[in-house]
Amino acid sequence: MNMREKILDILNKHEVFSEEIQKKVGRDRATIYGVFLLENNNIEPTFQRICITCFRLFPESFSLVEFPEHPDSRIIRNCLLHCSYKTKGWLIGSDKTKYSLTEKARDEVMPMFKKLIESNMDINSLPYSLKIRGVTKKEAVTKSLDTEGNIIQEIKESKGFQLFKDKRQDIRSIEIRNSLGGDRYSPESFLNAKLKKALDANKLIGDKEVESYLEWIKENWIKIIG
Repeated sequence: MNMREKILDILNKHEVFSEEIQKKVGRDRATIYGVFLLENNNIEPTFQRICITCFRLFPESFSLVEFPEHPDSRIIRNCLLHCSYKTKGWLIGSDKTKYSLTEKARDEVMPMFKKLIESNMDINSLPYSLKIRGVTKKEAVTKSLDTEGNIIQEIKESKGFQLFKDKRQDIRSIEIRNSLGGDRYSPESFLNAKLKKALDANKLIGDKEVESYLEWIKENWIKIIG
C-alpha cells in the first residue's frame, strides 16, 4: 500500500464529523485535528495531505461554495496560517515542507476531540463555550446543563485534577480552565460561574478530592486565572 492509498484508507474508515459539530468546533480546530490524524498515523502532514484530510472529515467546512464536492484549498491555507500565528501557536511549519502540532495544540484542542470520539460524536461532550456557539442568549440561559454527577465526573477525568491529585507543582492555567469546561479564550465570568456550579454540584455528590481541588482553585483564583 503506497502513501496515497494509506491516507485514503484511513479517511474511509474514519467517521465524518456532522455539520452541526463542524459549526461548533470551527475551522481552525478542525484543521488541527486533520494534522493530528496524519501525524498519529506516521504520515507527514504536507499541505495537500492536510487539504484532503480536512475536506473528507469536515466537508461542509472546507468545500467550494459552487462545487461542494471539491475542497477549497484557500480556506485551508488560511486556517493553517491562523494556527501558526504566535498568538495561537497551534502549528509550526509551512506549505513548502510540512506542518506539525505544538504541545499547546495537544493541550488546548485535542482533549476536546478525544471526548468527541469516545462519546461517538456526541455534541454534548463539547466544552460549554463551544456548545452554545450559534445559540441565542435566551436559549443558552434556559438550556439545561450537565447533571451534578456528570459535572464532577468531567472534573475528575481532567488533566488539571489528575495533576492536583498527584500533588504536582506544574499545573498550568490552561489545564485548570479545561477542567472547568473552558479554554484559553473563556472569559473570567464564565469560568467563575462554572466553578460555582461545580461547588454546588459537589455539595450533592460529596467527593472530598474534588472538593479540595475546587477549593484550591477558589483560593488561588487570581494566580491561576489572572
